[in-house]
Amino acid sequence: MTKQVEKKVFVGTPFPDGMMDAQKSFAESNKLVENNDTFKKFLEDNNLENKRSAMIVFGPENFMYWYGVITDGSLEVPKGLIKYELPKAEVAEEIIENSNPVFFDLPLNSVLPEFIKKITESGVQVYENIGDSPVPYIVEDMDLDNKKLTQMLYVKASE
Repeated sequence: MTKQVEKKVFVGTPFPDGMMDAQKSFAESNKLVENNDTFKKFLEDNNLENKRSAMIVFGPENFMYWYGVITDGSLEVPKGLIKYELPKAEVAEEIIENSNPVFFDLPLNSVLPEFIKKITESGVQVYENIGDSPVPYIVEDMDLDNKKLTQMLYVKASE
């Protein structure tokens, strides 16, 4: 269930945990990004229209939610979007077939525990508080062409 991934760059917009709605989702935040002309143009200019990603960067007591797209890091990031560099690492991965962008609007308190439970049941050790990990990231990457969602928990940074 674990594999190595190369360095990646997340391009998008971060939202503090306080922007979560009453349903514990970031549906409104996702809509803000989807309706952002700079984001739309970035996707179009870089042939990324059929990719979407969400990322949670955990801290010891809170987290930041990001919505955007994963890239290889060689792209020019326009003003108005922010990039976040993810390290080369070992990740625990779960693939969900027949998924769609509505997944990103689901409540985090239902999606994340289910994902973490699957990982721990497979024998992967997970920090009790992911914010204490040196690589405190969960990344969800969707390929809209194939309707495939890849969920990744960063387990250990690689050299």
